[in-house]
Amino acid sequence: MELKLQKADHEYYETLRFAPFPCETMRENIVPDSCGDIARIVDTTGSVCLTGRELTADGRFCASGTVEASVLYIPEKEEGLRSLHFEIPFQCYGEGQGDASCENLDIRGELRGIDTRVLNPRKVLTRANLVLYPTLCRHVSLSVCTGVAEDAGEGVQLLREEKQTRVSAGVREKEFSFSEELPLSPGRGGAEEILSTRVDVRGTDSKLIGSKLVVKGFLSVSVLYRESGGRLGTLQQELPFSQILEGGGFDEDCESEAAYRLISLDCHVGSESAPDDACTMTLSVSLCTRVTVWKRLDIGFIADLYSTAAGVTCQMEELELGEDSQQNVRRQNVRELLETGTAVRSVIDTEISCGGARLEGGEWKIPVWARCLYLDENETLGSARREFSVSIPDEMEGGELDCQGEAFCRGDVIANITPEGIELRFPVECEVSTTRRRRYLCVSGGETEDECQERGPVPSLILRKMGEGESLWAIAKQYRATREGILSVNELADESQITPDKLLLIPRAR
Repeated sequence: MELKLQKADHEYYETLRFAPFPCETMRENIVPDSCGDIARIVDTTGSVCLTGRELTADGRFCASGTVEASVLYIPEKEEGLRSLHFEIPFQCYGEGQGDASCENLDIRGELRGIDTRVLNPRKVLTRANLVLYPTLCRHVSLSVCTGVAEDAGEGVQLLREEKQTRVSAGVREKEFSFSEELPLSPGRGGAEEILSTRVDVRGTDSKLIGSKLVVKGFLSVSVLYRESGGRLGTLQQELPFSQILEGGGFDEDCESEAAYRLISLDCHVGSESAPDDACTMTLSVSLCTRVTVWKRLDIGFIADLYSTAAGVTCQMEELELGEDSQQNVRRQNVRELLETGTAVRSVIDTEISCGGARLEGGEWKIPVWARCLYLDENETLGSARREFSVSIPDEMEGGELDCQGEAFCRGDVIANITPEGIELRFPVECEVSTTRRRRYLCVSGGETEDECQERGPVPSLILRKMGEGESLWAIAKQYRATREGILSVNELADESQITPDKLLLIPRAR
């Protein structure tokens, strides 16, 4: 006869991270009539603006957007650095990695490399290589047995366990715009042309307050520009921002974390009230914030059961839970040499970018791209680039762990001129999230034997010791007794008082 069990239902989401997929895009661009012919390409920079993402019906990932490119060049018969600004559109697919039943697709774009070559003095070809990181959320409906129904019969004994797991309660997204006027240093001349603009978004706080999600962060802005006299200047500034998202449906004790994606970027000379003001720049950025809300779930389940009145056959299933979730930061100070092949007089601009972190042999392997714009001893502009890998040790405990790492360069970049080139010193931080995956067997159903079925001869008196690694539950189940009954007849308060040499009297089940 089927044993009637009570069940508890749990609803949550699990995050699925898929293997990154590459994307290459390119564009030919004509030099405007107002600009001179190109004599030499100095450098190319770019930012990924991801505007579209889609999970197709056949389960593929689709990402689209633009690379905002800036080509720095020296014109013929003119002095000073000039820049071409244009968008390189892209649309690419990740084959066969998705699940059409999932939701909340997120794709993060990373620029792995960008370069430009001259086709003729009036035309250039720019090629950009991207890596795209897809993430999905899948809804989970978990039903576990927690007890027996009132009419299940007498004598049913339950071994209950309770575990805590950290799961996603949901995701909220919001697109927003940010605009700020940036005054130039009073001691310098006004800006005649903006050569390149870089923006790094850093979240600092994410909280659930009542029915609202409040996120805060900084925009780290770096602008390279040319003054009217031809001198190059840089403007670096951190701009705070905050946003409020709807957080209805979440408990206030939930945790949250925010990630940001760049949608569009524009920086131009002048302000809204004074478009010709060369001592002011206006930065306009569109961002999307994605807030993941986490909750702690206490999941109780039946690990085993039996009956003192009848035999029971149990159906078991495996329950996998993520436990011991932790977040920490690993930090490494890096020193790297960029060889220039010529003596360097001064460093104008530096850029450090980090790629996706992966755990390999107890170390986080992080690809890093370094770039320097400099003047050599002949006052000639040059650019030095290098790609290398940074290793950050991480001592992981044994067992099955889900590990995710995201790397950043947050801190001052120090550039020292050496006879060989430019030595860069900078910190790399890897934000690490770990979750231990544990599996438990739990009862999913059961059937009881007919109570009139013969049990066979039963000894009138049972005396035995507890074996090494044996539990009182196992002994009670073997003889269809109860743990409470065994403790009572042996005048013990709890199981911890049982010593290896203790002879236990096992009461017979009636």
